[in-house]
Amino acid sequence: MSFELSALAQITADYINTTDRHIFLTGKAGTGKTTFLKHIVAHTHKKTVVAAPTGIAAINAEGVTLHSLLQLPFGAFIPERIQPPDINAQITTLFNLFTNLRFNASKRNLIREIELLIIDEVSMLRSDLLDCIDHMLRFLRRRKNEPFGGLQVLFIGDLLQLPPVVKDTEWQVLSQYYKSSYFFEARALKDNPPIHVELQKVYRQSDQNFIGLLNRFRENRQTGDDISLLNGRYQADHQKLSEQGYIHLTTHNRKADDINSQRLKALSTPIVSFSANIEGDYPEHVFPTAQKMELKEGAQVMFIKNDLSEDKLFFNGRIGHINELSRNKILVTFEDGNIVEVPLHKWENKRYSLNKETNEIEEKILGSFEQYPLKLAWAVTVHKSQGLTFEKAILDLSGAFAQGQVYVALSRLTSMEGLVLSSKIPSSGFDLSENMKAFVASKASEEELTQKLDADRKAYLTRLTSSTFDLSELITSLRVHEHSFNKQENRSLKQRYHQWTKDLLAEVLPIKEVSDGFIRQIQKITHTDSDYLPLLTERVAKATGYFTPLLEKLSKDLTNHELNLKDKSKLKTYRKELKELEQTAFNKSEALRKVNLLLQFAAESKVLTKQDLHPEDRVTTRLIKKKSSRKKQAGDKIPTAEVSYKLYKEGKSIEEIAKERTLVTGTIEGHLSQYIQRGELDPYEIVDKQKLDNIMTLIGPETQGMNEIKAKLGSEYTYGDVKIALAYYKFQNPKE
Repeated sequence: MSFELSALAQITADYINTTDRHIFLTGKAGTGKTTFLKHIVAHTHKKTVVAAPTGIAAINAEGVTLHSLLQLPFGAFIPERIQPPDINAQITTLFNLFTNLRFNASKRNLIREIELLIIDEVSMLRSDLLDCIDHMLRFLRRRKNEPFGGLQVLFIGDLLQLPPVVKDTEWQVLSQYYKSSYFFEARALKDNPPIHVELQKVYRQSDQNFIGLLNRFRENRQTGDDISLLNGRYQADHQKLSEQGYIHLTTHNRKADDINSQRLKALSTPIVSFSANIEGDYPEHVFPTAQKMELKEGAQVMFIKNDLSEDKLFFNGRIGHINELSRNKILVTFEDGNIVEVPLHKWENKRYSLNKETNEIEEKILGSFEQYPLKLAWAVTVHKSQGLTFEKAILDLSGAFAQGQVYVALSRLTSMEGLVLSSKIPSSGFDLSENMKAFVASKASEEELTQKLDADRKAYLTRLTSSTFDLSELITSLRVHEHSFNKQENRSLKQRYHQWTKDLLAEVLPIKEVSDGFIRQIQKITHTDSDYLPLLTERVAKATGYFTPLLEKLSKDLTNHELNLKDKSKLKTYRKELKELEQTAFNKSEALRKVNLLLQFAAESKVLTKQDLHPEDRVTTRLIKKKSSRKKQAGDKIPTAEVSYKLYKEGKSIEEIAKERTLVTGTIEGHLSQYIQRGELDPYEIVDKQKLDNIMTLIGPETQGMNEIKAKLGSEYTYGDVKIALAYYKFQNPKE
């Protein structure tokens, strides 16, 4: 099945890429929701994380679970600051939500950098869990007054399929706070509801009559004629069809397991086992298929992945029979006579991390599960059939406990021709709540989205450019760092660099005033000019050209200062602080570059993509710069005294040299002492003649210890003075 973005899907993608509005993307089974998700992940310029409510859903979406991403508590959540009620259920409230959080700095930084959170299979996401997510993001991102901490959320799923699971004991409490367990009832969405988009084009089915029936059944509008038409597919002797490529869809795991076990046992061919190759961390509860797969020739099997090759010989849900079997080879034949050799497939368990060089979010593979992408397919549960496509199926819906189960089962089929019922569907449906009906009916049309897009884009660009050029966080970080110099100089090596830090802060502070003025310009342009985009793009380009060199200089100063200290002991924490400050400056510089690109593309009626950002080029450039700085520093290690000597001969004072080289004055005095000892520099140029002569009277063959000599002098004498005098003594007495 090829997939091209429909007009509605394209404008939804534009909404995601050029606004910060939350989106709820839904659609009937087979409308391409998963394909749209992958398209967004592959192309959006926003830093994106994909998550889902369950482990299996997360693996299928190639993301992570919401619980692992945000350390969410299990059980129910009450969105109020009260003591958890004393009942036989696990309850968390705002009173104890943050009590036992264990987020390290890198994980917190990751959470703060997310721009787009995609939540797949949102039909399983409970309203209380979404409120828990909201409060956790506000806390971790330090933006407590903004829903979801200021990031954009794309919800994907079909609410008219399988509902969220809530225990009776939990609902007894939650019903006091929520009208239903569906995600749209969350308090977090009350003042900021998502834009509701429903994809219409069905890729799975092409029979318009069948599509119409499914649509009516999905919305609980099925007619008596629809029920009669479906029940006309009932066959009492359905068992005989099992040999003809039909799969049983049942409502419970036990039924499906029993059918598969009995049918495999009935085959007379020998069993061949295939063990999965598991590497690293891959939890057992999310294994996509059997760890030890037992198959026989003649067994009916189902593919659980699409064929990614150009041939597209199989797809997720295609059924066939084992034609040939050996320890390292599986051949499957289909009803059309085609035979395919089954390739091994590797599923990956991953987590997200933040690349320190580019500040981009990346995927880190924790473990993998490699196995043949097959399952026994005489039977499967309705729940596990979500996302699968069948040409033939026998539906056993006698135990269906929700209208959604009936719809999911029916919608797995490509047409009515392959449908067989093992029990008739009851004529009475399952009522949808009034809230559900209202939410389902709130979907936006393509025309409505088009009309609103310009206004929402303008609001987004105004907020984004204003926040990007706001240097408050950078200045605050520098101020906090400067205030950390609070120890006595003789007890802390870090304290020696307090003045250097003060000078750095004084140099940066005026930039903040300029940025504040520019933000006011942004607000004026976007609020008073209807044709704001060309002027805003021009001004942002100029502002980027002004601020970027200043930020790059700040990064360079911090990097060089940190590198100058790499051989110093007891400064590990201080050097780490410098690296973090440099990262903050770099991140701001990158944000300016990105918003500048975003506006340029918008002005040309184009959408910025991930590929346009060229993050790999930025990685290379940043690594080269760092490597060059280190090489320069390493090359500077031998002639470092010579550098100080040349600067001194150029007329600069010891204090000026120290500031330029981000070193302390004592180090520069040590450099110059080498030239005094060799007779190449007159010590009286550095130390007052009377003071130097006084020190020289205290130095002799038995008295050359700096501390011993300094102790005999007054406070007006420095260790630097003594160091110069000792060098001069050694010049005068080379034999000693």
